[in-house]
Amino acid sequence: MSVLILALAVILAVMALTQKNTVPAVLAFVMMMFLLGIYYILMDEKLLGLFQIFVYTGGIVVLTLFGVTVIGAKFPKFEIRPWAVATVTVVIIGLMIIPFILPPIAYEAKPIPLKDQVKIFTDFYAEVAIFMGVVAASVLYGSIRMLHTLKHEKE
Repeated sequence: MSVLILALAVILAVMALTQKNTVPAVLAFVMMMFLLGIYYILMDEKLLGLFQIFVYTGGIVVLTLFGVTVIGAKFPKFEIRPWAVATVTVVIIGLMIIPFILPPIAYEAKPIPLKDQVKIFTDFYAEVAIFMGVVAASVLYGSIRMLHTLKHEKE
């Protein structure tokens, strides 16, 4: 069951990225995020699943639709910039390498109790989630502002 949900989520993610119309792309994105929340709930991570459904499926999609209504669904034509592609590639590769570079959590010869492991994970996850939320909000604001500026310069 969980493999089917993940496969459907991947299909919806590809649909969200390849749609030319904005509204069907956002709807595919909504369904993908909702299915990920259901997947988390099925894996007994109820808090994470509800967080996924309420915050990402609800909040982020509302922000996306708000941005689309503010700037319109037509985006200016763009040229492929090799430096931008190279920068994004380096950042993505760096983000994939960072977990392997981080030093392991030091522990004594005895195993760490499960409740302490969960606390370490949740503390670290909260810091990363807050950081990524700030970064995502900044990118969203910058994108909307840039597209709004481009729209007014065109007029």
